[in-house]
Amino acid sequence: MNLDFNLADFFKLPTKIMFAIALASGLILFLPDSIVTKMYMVDFRNKYGFAIGLLFLISFSILIVTVLVSVYKYFSHLYFMKKFRATAKPRLQGLNDYQKAIVYSLYMEDNHTGELPLHDGAVKLLKQNIIITETTNQYAVSDLNNAVFPYMLQPWVIEELQKDNELLSTFHKAFNKMNDKYKFQNQYDASYPHFPY
Repeated sequence: MNLDFNLADFFKLPTKIMFAIALASGLILFLPDSIVTKMYMVDFRNKYGFAIGLLFLISFSILIVTVLVSVYKYFSHLYFMKKFRATAKPRLQGLNDYQKAIVYSLYMEDNHTGELPLHDGAVKLLKQNIIITETTNQYAVSDLNNAVFPYMLQPWVIEELQKDNELLSTFHKAFNKMNDKYKFQNQYDASYPHFPY
């Protein structure tokens, strides 16, 4: 039987396995002789004590570092989410009328979802600012030059608009302004009788 041991694979073990290795090697090292004798591992501990100790130190260190990194990521995520929520209203107020009109058109849909032009700069910016997101990775497009893709509002945007009537009113006004602008510009074009979103 040939067992190939690769040190790099050891460091890639899942946290649960690393914890089990640290626990098992720690028990063999630190349990009293009476208990180790009952497990018939005294000779094993005496013969391979250095290797068991090294295994314990490495696995325990990796486990501690993994836990610390996870705790740091968790609390930093909470901090950034709190900061993100605190600046939600100013970020929404900072959108231009065209972007507000797009957001409002999605907000007025029952499922807050609609098709938006894929190559539109305002749509890209809304996506980049985590205001909208795609609902799917793949979508059939009939016209590649004027491709549309389904987008939905992020839940935090919906919450902000629902709880703040003043903010919702500014988005509604921007939507009406854009709708009127497109009606005026396209009054002789039957294919675009209103704001396209």
